[in-house]
Amino acid sequence: MLPKFLNKTVAFSILALLTACSDNSHQENKVPVDKEDKRKLGFGSLMGDDFLTFGANKKGKGGGMLAPTVNPYLWRASLESINFMPLASADAFGGVIVTDWYVVPKTPNEKLKITIFITDQVLRADALKVIVYKQAKTKDGTWANTNADPAVATELENIILTKARQLRIHSVS
Repeated sequence: MLPKFLNKTVAFSILALLTACSDNSHQENKVPVDKEDKRKLGFGSLMGDDFLTFGANKKGKGGGMLAPTVNPYLWRASLESINFMPLASADAFGGVIVTDWYVVPKTPNEKLKITIFITDQVLRADALKVIVYKQAKTKDGTWANTNADPAVATELENIILTKARQLRIHSVS
């Protein structure tokens, strides 16, 4: 026979397990998202198919309490602008996108890493900050940090802002 407190703990654990394993396929608030859409938005199956819609369906029914605190056009334009680079992380709530190191095919002795910060819900130039990190291969074959040209970050910011404005215009019309 188990002690009373252990019985309650076991009962609670079983209840939690059964609730977590329940089939919610009857709910209508699932939004199918293909892999390309997830890649554009920066999420994979780890977060779940309806993570970005916060449980809402196409009609806006349902939904959770949380929402991203960044401009969606800047977010999407940022991800589309760097879609050729591997993503290390993407946080829609914090507004941070970090790529993994990327070796530019034209310059195999250099690699770049980009961090993008989106700091506001408004589509403005000061809501976007891009930082470019650069490493160069040394004579002994190791990678060493070097200074990236600040013009590269400025150019990428301009590309993202232009694309975000285009996304906004297309969404209104």
